[in-house]
Amino acid sequence: MRFLLAVLVGRLIRFAGRFSGRATNLPGQVALRICPDFLGRLRFDGKIIAVTGSNGKTTTTNIIAHTLRQAGYTVAINEEGSNLTAGVATTLLSRCTLGGRMPQDFVVLEVDERYSPLIFREMTPDIFVVTNLFRDQVVRNGNPDIVFEKIESAIAPSVLLVLNGDDPISQRLAPRNPRVYFGMERTDRSFDRSQFLTHDCKVCPKCFHRLGYRFYHYNHIGGFHCDFCGYQTPPLDFAADHVDFAAGRFQINGMPARVTYRTIFHFMNTTAAVAACVQAGLSLERAIAGAATFSVSRVRYDEMDLCGRKGVLMLTKQNSASLDQSISFALEQPEEKIVVLYVNNVLYTENKDISWLYDVTFERLRGRVNSIVCSGNRACDIGVRLRLGGFAPEEYQVVEDLGRIKDAVGQTGGAVYILAASAFGDEDGILEALK
Repeated sequence: MRFLLAVLVGRLIRFAGRFSGRATNLPGQVALRICPDFLGRLRFDGKIIAVTGSNGKTTTTNIIAHTLRQAGYTVAINEEGSNLTAGVATTLLSRCTLGGRMPQDFVVLEVDERYSPLIFREMTPDIFVVTNLFRDQVVRNGNPDIVFEKIESAIAPSVLLVLNGDDPISQRLAPRNPRVYFGMERTDRSFDRSQFLTHDCKVCPKCFHRLGYRFYHYNHIGGFHCDFCGYQTPPLDFAADHVDFAAGRFQINGMPARVTYRTIFHFMNTTAAVAACVQAGLSLERAIAGAATFSVSRVRYDEMDLCGRKGVLMLTKQNSASLDQSISFALEQPEEKIVVLYVNNVLYTENKDISWLYDVTFERLRGRVNSIVCSGNRACDIGVRLRLGGFAPEEYQVVEDLGRIKDAVGQTGGAVYILAASAFGDEDGILEALK
């Protein structure tokens, strides 16, 4: 009776919440109060695929769901990105029968790293994808070792792992579990030395001697090896290779593949999704074909006209690895450009944490863009960070008032790349101000 009441009340709140913007978490919160073991009472006809990691989990989750649907399967997914316990509960209560049956062929869930032990305390995924582990939200998460331990505690012995072979941290999860590795061979955008301030794995996590790298893709992701204990990038079960960034084409295990969003993050996310779909039962050819038709949400990447100039919006997480990759993408584009750094407070840090700005390699922008405009309610903090990074006052502008942002951008030349590190929806304000 409690379960049925939880479903009915949760669905009613979800329906009403669509008009107030509270349809993602509140229904699940109420359902779990009514029936604390709600998740444990669900019965799944199909397989559960879970995705977690510091960066890329939302996109990877959506690629997996899209690919499975392209193959004709029914899929339930928390596509809105509500990945805490209440958000997962909301997704499931809205898709289950009144008796608690999940009839879909697959349930694909994005799961917050730290909440994974709570979510999987009473239900067990069949396949668990971990995209990577970086320092992220340090006020909340501490360091990657803490997050590693949280994820590992959530992994039951029967779970099949899909792990990033190029990540020396997450690759070590639950060593006795069955696993496959995905990764990327060296590309023309890989480096012999790290180009970024953030490097979370300079020391071998097994023997604590210095870890060596044959190449870096970004941060600590790349071809690594320890000369002391032999810990190294494993043979990849799903290897991305022959990457043509300009054309969006590459190969996975020798089979042609393509993407519509040409960042190294997206090539990696697509490879992870293909690996998961193959483990779920698709052929490699079918998985690659399905993933090739996926398009990134315009909320995350969009091109537009801004005052008669090319405008590009890239939404980035508030961590150094994510913003560094957005900067890399902007720098890789051949046209003249300016960069607008739009950074706002976010609720989960209680508006206090700006330490991550000091891990971003902003110095790469010097001499390579026409100008930098700092905006958002953290505009002054970005300005301080740039000044400490050696930027001269004339190389950037601090514009706290969005009413002045159009004039500030109008004084510059070139395409406008807006790198927005803010909560979803906040970017609408700057776009409106620039149009």
